[in-house]
Amino acid sequence: MNLSYRADIDGLRAAAVLLVIFNHIGWTFFSGGYIGVDIFFVISGYLITTTVIHDIQTEKFSVARFYKKRVIRLAPAYFTVLTAVSLCAWHVLLPDDLMTYFKSVLYATFLMANIFMQKEVGDYFSQSVHETPLLHLWSLGVEEQFYIFWPLILLFFVQKWGFKHVLWLIGALFIVSLAYAQFELHDNAEKAYYSMPVRAFELLCGALICFMPKIQLPAAVTKLIVWFSLAVIFATACLMDHKTPFPGVMALFPCVAAALIIYAGGSAPRHNLLLSNGFSRWVGKISYPLYLWHWPVIVLFYMYMRPMNELNQLWVLAISISLAYITYIFIEKPSKRFVMLPNKTVILAGFVMPALLFSSAAFSMWLEKGYPQRFPQAIYTQTAALNAFAHEIRYKCMDTEDPSTLPKPEDCVLGRQKDEIDFLLIGDSHANSYSGMLDVWAKDAQLRGYDVTQSSTFYLPDVHTLQMNYGKWVELEQTKQRNDAVTEHLAHKHYPMVILAGGYYPYFHQGWKLQDGTEHSSEEIFEKGLMKAIAIASQSADQVILLDDMPRLMRNDVPADCIVRNEILNTRVNCAVSRQVFQRDLIQFYKMVARAEHQFPQLKVIRPASSICGAALCSININGVPLYRNKDDNHLNYIGSQQLGLAYIKQFGNPLKLH
Repeated sequence: MNLSYRADIDGLRAAAVLLVIFNHIGWTFFSGGYIGVDIFFVISGYLITTTVIHDIQTEKFSVARFYKKRVIRLAPAYFTVLTAVSLCAWHVLLPDDLMTYFKSVLYATFLMANIFMQKEVGDYFSQSVHETPLLHLWSLGVEEQFYIFWPLILLFFVQKWGFKHVLWLIGALFIVSLAYAQFELHDNAEKAYYSMPVRAFELLCGALICFMPKIQLPAAVTKLIVWFSLAVIFATACLMDHKTPFPGVMALFPCVAAALIIYAGGSAPRHNLLLSNGFSRWVGKISYPLYLWHWPVIVLFYMYMRPMNELNQLWVLAISISLAYITYIFIEKPSKRFVMLPNKTVILAGFVMPALLFSSAAFSMWLEKGYPQRFPQAIYTQTAALNAFAHEIRYKCMDTEDPSTLPKPEDCVLGRQKDEIDFLLIGDSHANSYSGMLDVWAKDAQLRGYDVTQSSTFYLPDVHTLQMNYGKWVELEQTKQRNDAVTEHLAHKHYPMVILAGGYYPYFHQGWKLQDGTEHSSEEIFEKGLMKAIAIASQSADQVILLDDMPRLMRNDVPADCIVRNEILNTRVNCAVSRQVFQRDLIQFYKMVARAEHQFPQLKVIRPASSICGAALCSININGVPLYRNKDDNHLNYIGSQQLGLAYIKQFGNPLKLH
């Protein structure tokens, strides 16, 4: 086994880490830059397998020695970054968020960050991940979980059958892992992304190189293979995005390309200018601390509500590279001398002791409830609003187990508790988030409402709703079932008032796809369904009301907890969104509504956002109360919804009162 230094592998490391960073800072040209992690897996699989096989061949292998070397390689920089990020978290995170963060620290300390992200975070590509400082450590969890088993499997196999059939072993495991990855991708893509068994084939792809026959190719052919493989990596980094079904078969493109570069480069490692130049080698040497630092730096920018514009993207790069270089010079390089110490000493001092310290800190956060005394009481009043979720408060009538059966009226009361039901609320999670506002209006008007809302279910009779799931349109069967149930209910019931409400933005911005058996566009199907919904409601009610949507924070890069962050971080960010953007986003919907008002003169349209919007801006707070849900850019929280209802009455009167 050849253990000599490979400049081209350092260059490949550089390409991998830069692709990841470019993707994370939002360079859309590198929408698939996340494949850099997969390249790291291939490199790691090759280098670790090479080392293990060399030690087995020279009879130097021991499990303790292997893990000692892993501790020396990973722990110093890892725990340095974990310490720094934890100190920052103490100063900038609210108690609940701090407790969640230290829960992630506990998982990360024991190299299980991927399991935490799988359970607690979910979709790697969602907007909420920008508030997860240790998200990127999932990949180290995958690697180290793989290396718990891989050296032992190799040792056992070689001792029993020798080296002759190792290639077949790796090939078989590779195929099994790839098949499992493809299965999991279709079963639960969000969780599959973080799974070690799913990712194992990528590390095994690197391990395969160690046992491939060494073919001496002409220098020109070797160069061609390397350049072609680099082109494949570059193309996949540009052409893939968050919608690409990944990992699985699609991950073979960057993984096989990286493996070919390593394999071919073994014959001529210095012949590729892109990989072997001084800059690439330098970035490759600091790639590990650079990977560790870059994501927390990005999260800190988001925490301080700094837009990720071109200037701040450059700042993230500069800060991350500077921290990585300092860590490499003062932490990583000096730590290499610990290789001379006994295995037990290194493992105890380098891993066990830091693990105990971080575990103690995590348990302390849990016992002290995140140390709430760090901030004034007003912060917690605002936080209580942020975390008041209507779908949790009204759980008995939101997303019930059987979508084809409407919830019980007695469980879903809005307004007054009385026998007669005055209005029916139909719609999706946005309609549900209006429940606080409608409860205020109904009580003021001495009315009782009945709430039959369900997620992703704006009332569009006889319309099939489809959602994109990793490159495939998947029908939301529960949406059709609930809307059929509503249609059936309205055919046999009469109400003084029916209120239709929903989140309309996705229907006009490629979020949903609608089908009704015709060749019409989703927009045309939406309008047809809307008109039919109003017609059915008009036959079953004396008054039909349509509630307008609310502004979406993601369109303005303003977080729901903006005023809280201003207070905690001593920033002065304007906690408002553009009214022009809000109205422009829904221009097609408003044209449909205007046609509906003309066709149905009895239709009443209420625009709750009018009470928070001025000529140019819409506030996201009322009387110091945040309106939106924590870590959510488009749903009202329950307390904020109530404040919105009170503000609307104060400005425009109660729209549910008959005049």
